[in-house]
Amino acid sequence: MSNKWIYALFIIGLVLSACAPLGGTLEVGVIPETQETTLEVVPTAIPPTPTLEPIPDTGVVMGKICFPSEFIPSMTVYFQDITTGEFTQMQVAENQDNYTFELESGEYVAFAPLQGVGETPFGGMYSAAVVCGLNVECTDHSLVEFNVLPGETIEGIDICDWYAPEQVPPPPGGFTGSGPYQDIAGLVYSDTPAEETWQIDANGFPQFVYPERDASLSPDGSKVLLDRDDGIWIADLISGEETNLTANTNRLEGGGQWWPANPEVIVFGSVEGEFGFSSGQASIMRQDGSNYQVLAENSSLWRPEPSPDGNTILYFSGGEAWLYHLDTGKEPFHFEEFGFIQPGDFKIGRPSWSPDGSKLAWWMGGSFGGGEWVIALVVFDLPSKSFQFVHQYQPIGGGSGTWGAQAQWSPDGEWLAFLTQGLGRVPDLVVMRVDGSEFTSLGSGAMPLWSPDSSKLIFLHPDPGGGTYLEDDLMILDRESWLATPLDLPPGSRHIQWDSP
Repeated sequence: MSNKWIYALFIIGLVLSACAPLGGTLEVGVIPETQETTLEVVPTAIPPTPTLEPIPDTGVVMGKICFPSEFIPSMTVYFQDITTGEFTQMQVAENQDNYTFELESGEYVAFAPLQGVGETPFGGMYSAAVVCGLNVECTDHSLVEFNVLPGETIEGIDICDWYAPEQVPPPPGGFTGSGPYQDIAGLVYSDTPAEETWQIDANGFPQFVYPERDASLSPDGSKVLLDRDDGIWIADLISGEETNLTANTNRLEGGGQWWPANPEVIVFGSVEGEFGFSSGQASIMRQDGSNYQVLAENSSLWRPEPSPDGNTILYFSGGEAWLYHLDTGKEPFHFEEFGFIQPGDFKIGRPSWSPDGSKLAWWMGGSFGGGEWVIALVVFDLPSKSFQFVHQYQPIGGGSGTWGAQAQWSPDGEWLAFLTQGLGRVPDLVVMRVDGSEFTSLGSGAMPLWSPDSSKLIFLHPDPGGGTYLEDDLMILDRESWLATPLDLPPGSRHIQWDSP
């Protein structure tokens, strides 16, 4: 056999060896068994499709509630959407000093308009001055816009700028509606138990004035006058600033009065020592405390009475009546110039000016015409130099009696309301025309106060059970019907003044 064939057989053997299964024997012409393999399927976790949370349509607004006094009145804050013009209201409770409120998303301004008192508008807001820090350098009081974003909270929207009330928008629709006290609109009263002063606004709703009782409201409604710590204080209702006008006088002062006919001048009583039972010496000063003058040489039981002419003040000193004119000085009041004869046991007290300043109503005591000693209300007419006995009564027991309170003129000058009181007797409240006609006794009463239109009279009716003065009833008289009904103000309230609403 040739070498070529031996080499070919060797190559074929190698190929067959490579095709044989490992570890087994390849049998020619036999098909090998196929080993069955089972595929194990392992389940795979498929993540769930995520659920998208809806984006909220509202956001949260937070801030402070401020007020220029120690007291925060209840109020309504308005959030106005500047895009749609729509308003959302938020009620603020008395003495609430912060808030958290949910609003629809949008761009807003925030403000709190109050009715105000007298002729002065009032209100607070979130303004550029709040953002600035509310100091003396912050003179921009324009409203600041703020964005309420969905699902977010915005802080620092403080309703704290009360110093530019003319820039506070009115509530939607303005101040409208008729409140429960429409018949006494303009009345200023003291909530005695709460130590607060309030006024009924033009729509018959009570509006907070000052966190102190018996605060006397200025003619323009922007300030109050206070007797405090034996001094005269003035408080600005817009800025909240309080000033002791008599801090450096070395005297005691009290009985401060506004002079409506001359608003820059304040009339009061002052003493160097103690007041005792007196009203002090008649004194005056300007609203800023300057031009302090003591007019009377002696103290008096009766307070000084400024005239509606804006120039004259009637006061007592040394038992005599005096007229002080701002332009010419003082002069005695001469009763004899009116043809009035003073008896030897003559006494005078508690004068009051008519609304036009042409008449004076005096309480006088004496044995007039040689008769028994009586107390009389006498009206002196200054232009005609005449007088008229309007009413007189004899004190019970024949004594000097107790002087009646100052007679109150109706604003139209046609009526007088006054008390008659004898020794040990409950005072009777009388209403009559100045000429002495249409005399009407209302029974026991005190503190008469006329409405600005002279149609109504508020007075205090003592508790018939003899309880405390806080249980005495406030009554309102309708002069047309002469019907008196209880006045439903907070218990213990006392009327201070009644201004035009």
